[in-house]
Amino acid sequence: MKKILITLLLVSIGSVSCLKADEKEHDHKEHAKKEHDHKDHGHGKSGHEAHAGHMLEAYITIATALSKDDLAAAKKAAAKIPEHDEDSSLAKSAEALSTAKDIEAARKEFQTLSKNAIKISKGREGFIVMHCPMVKGGGGDWLQTNKTVANPYMGSKMLNCGGPKK
Repeated sequence: MKKILITLLLVSIGSVSCLKADEKEHDHKEHAKKEHDHKDHGHGKSGHEAHAGHMLEAYITIATALSKDDLAAAKKAAAKIPEHDEDSSLAKSAEALSTAKDIEAARKEFQTLSKNAIKISKGREGFIVMHCPMVKGGGGDWLQTNKTVANPYMGSKMLNCGGPKK
């Protein structure tokens, strides 16, 4: 009888622990679903500086996707930038890139996105400004996190064209 009571007690304790763990996980999921208004955090005029890391991460994903000629992945990553801060200098061009009809239109919008991303990356470690002289209009700059050239403007046509900007 004693063994049965101890077993029931242990099963009850285990069940309560599992329920509490489920509640914590549920609360976290609910929090993640809620909209996050970055303007209310005291981050300054638009909040984009505080969220620059997230936006630059999405930017690097876009650059990588364009270097692989993957329009769908570039558009998906571009759509995330305005979610972090719709008033940032990256938001308008990211939004336009996210609705680009073809890879050439996306790459054209990427030039504007890159100019603003380079400005935001100033003073941050881990970003290298790259340059390709073959991009129409006097060349094109972009950011990378390593020195192995992966040209987002040329993709598979001229993947290795360019290098670190001097």
